[in-house]
Amino acid sequence: MKTLINKVLLVTMLSISLFACEKEGQLVTIGTGTPAVLSTSVASVTLTKPNIANVAVTATLTPADFGFNSATTNTLQIAKTGTSFATPKEVIMGTGAVSVSFTQLELNNLLLSMGFAPEVAGSIEMRVKSTISSNVNPVYSNVKALTATPFALITTLYWAGANNSWTFSNDSLVSPQGDGIHAGIIQFNQSKGFFKLSKTKDWGNVFGSSSEAVTSTLMVGPGNIGNALVGPALTAPYTYDNFNVVANTNTLAITYELFSWGVIGSATPGGWNDDTPMKYNNTTKTWSVTVNLVAGDIKFRKNHNWGLSLGGANGTLTSANGANIPVTAGNYTIVLNAKEADLNTSTYTLTKN
Repeated sequence: MKTLINKVLLVTMLSISLFACEKEGQLVTIGTGTPAVLSTSVASVTLTKPNIANVAVTATLTPADFGFNSATTNTLQIAKTGTSFATPKEVIMGTGAVSVSFTQLELNNLLLSMGFAPEVAGSIEMRVKSTISSNVNPVYSNVKALTATPFALITTLYWAGANNSWTFSNDSLVSPQGDGIHAGIIQFNQSKGFFKLSKTKDWGNVFGSSSEAVTSTLMVGPGNIGNALVGPALTAPYTYDNFNVVANTNTLAITYELFSWGVIGSATPGGWNDDTPMKYNNTTKTWSVTVNLVAGDIKFRKNHNWGLSLGGANGTLTSANGANIPVTAGNYTIVLNAKEADLNTSTYTLTKN
């Protein structure tokens, strides 16, 4: 009887064991998951600096289904169109998250890091990779296309005109914030001189004027604009002079404000009455001029009046009662580093050629 009971117990235990193995096998058997379904809030977006905090695009998904409740990791993949996601940018979505949004600044930085050119529409593709384990193949959602135009964080308008032999390589206006407001100090060598501005150093995408008959305060473009912009009128006796030019591509307004440092004194061609204007270098942030001087004194003054002048000695300057700087006769290259924030830290050099 005892032997029979032991056999029954053994059979029962084996049955339970086999049943447990069968159930365990069912738990680890996983079929192919159903991919997530991806949608985007927009199909095209033009990014701009004033809207950097605004949402540019939101990607939303219906989660993948692996046939049972699982901890699924969803990764949004972004790649240039036509690259088959060979080297995608990846953004891991949070646990349980079904959407991810990009601000205009975030998307702009992403596009620039992928090599897209500013202010040129580019095409990207998005998809979601869903995984539950490194031992299980991921599944991929449908692909969504997005056309996006990034902006440069610093933008430039290149200048070609009568003052620089109509070449885009010498002068420019810069927008440090990329907000469409471009400024630069330009030297004009004639009154109401003509010029054009370009985003790309060529003639196919320029800003111009609706008329060359009058001094323009408004730009038109960009495009292949026939008319040139008209510069400021110079004041006698100056046949060339410097102006701070501000071109706003948001409002298409352009303005000119006299902004000139010059050399003046008994040693200069104009004596103590008229400056010899210097030219500004936007790279070195210095003013310079090559001029013939006679024996005498010089100083520096701004905008052709004595409201602001600089004098000194041994290469250092002061704006309050600075001394006249004596020179001997000769041809000189004079460089002024006018520190506008604190003129009393300004410096100069006199190099005899």
